[in-house]
Amino acid sequence: MRITREEVCEFTRKACLDNGFSEGFFEEFWERLLKRDDIYKEYVYYLVKREFLGEVRIEGYQVVDVLIWQMDGFKSKLDRDNYDMKNNEAKMVISAFDTFLKMAKEPEEYVKRMQHDTGTDYEDKFFGSLK
Repeated sequence: MRITREEVCEFTRKACLDNGFSEGFFEEFWERLLKRDDIYKEYVYYLVKREFLGEVRIEGYQVVDVLIWQMDGFKSKLDRDNYDMKNNEAKMVISAFDTFLKMAKEPEEYVKRMQHDTGTDYEDKFFGSLK
């Protein structure tokens, strides 16, 4: 299957807007994505195959690792049933690639976050902070 950059752009714009991201978010995301051919290739592969290629690593992490890390964070919010990513694959994947692009630019910051913020350290109204 052959997919053009324009098709990927329009699909991504629609997915962003349909899933609560702003036009500004899309434009920034798209601009950063186009600057990283390797991550763009991973993104397109996911769009076409619905699986991760896993070729790009940043400080040992792949985009699927970012997705899992974010899922852990989502879980604490989902446990309280107040998060809009519940059952929203598009929003989770776009968020993971967005974070992966940011990680490519500032790896130390995101590696630190991934190693220390597991998503289980949140305020509980009865027990307080679990940290």
